[in-house]
Amino acid sequence: MIEAAETLKISNYHVGITATSTDFYAGQSRQAAMGCQSRSENLLQVLQKARVLNFEMETATLFTLASLRGLRAGAVCAAFANRVKDEFKVGAGEGDAVKVANEAVKILSEWDGRRCARRKKWLYPSLMGKHA
Repeated sequence: MIEAAETLKISNYHVGITATSTDFYAGQSRQAAMGCQSRSENLLQVLQKARVLNFEMETATLFTLASLRGLRAGAVCAAFANRVKDEFKVGAGEGDAVKVANEAVKILSEWDGRRCARRKKWLYPSLMGKHA
């Protein structure tokens, strides 16, 4: 993903830990229907202390299914909300996220081609160099 962003000269990206929850409300420490509240009312502070940069709802399922099928998976997330500052911007970064994801698939395909041509199980940096 970093290679893809750099190749596309997209510099406004962050690399870090993502927390995922299947629940938009209580699972993300938001007020839910009928007054239900998360068990962890200080969830955002706990996640900040753990250096989590992103909170979303889809990738756990994606990574679980990929793992079960022996496939590679990754995620590029566009941040629409800053929960700490209570800011929300629809579509912010979405176009760049799509471009990075598409470029990453292209790059991985090229790298896999080099790996397969050398009959190697794993990709490692010297496969990418001049001696490959």
